[in-house]
Amino acid sequence: MIDFRSDTVTLPDEAMRTAMANAPVGDDVYRDDPSVNTLEEWAATRHGFDSALFTASGTQANLLALMAHCERGDEYLCGQQAHNYKYEAGGAAVLGSIQPQPIDNAPDGSLPFDKLAAAIKPNDFHFAR
Repeated sequence: MIDFRSDTVTLPDEAMRTAMANAPVGDDVYRDDPSVNTLEEWAATRHGFDSALFTASGTQANLLALMAHCERGDEYLCGQQAHNYKYEAGGAAVLGSIQPQPIDNAPDGSLPFDKLAAAIKPNDFHFAR
């Protein structure tokens, strides 16, 4: 079974470990890692994007996504149960200087639009953007 709850729940089996140990590698900073390049190209094509970026964890991916959409001093709305709010050690605030504004989730996990609208602060220098 593959369990996608976390990047640490499903462990590699012996065949996966062998594939990893024998994979061609290189420096990904210089785009010299054929395994990473192939994975990024496959993901971009598969999902219809111009490009993709491999990250070492879902936590890293979530932080990069927030930092791509927000500037330091911004605020983002999220659910009280959002993984990036509840389980990622405050990375958005600590590393991105982005303030979370958690909203109570509805029983089905969604975020009610009325609660989201009510949480948007006025354009005032006393508040995070």
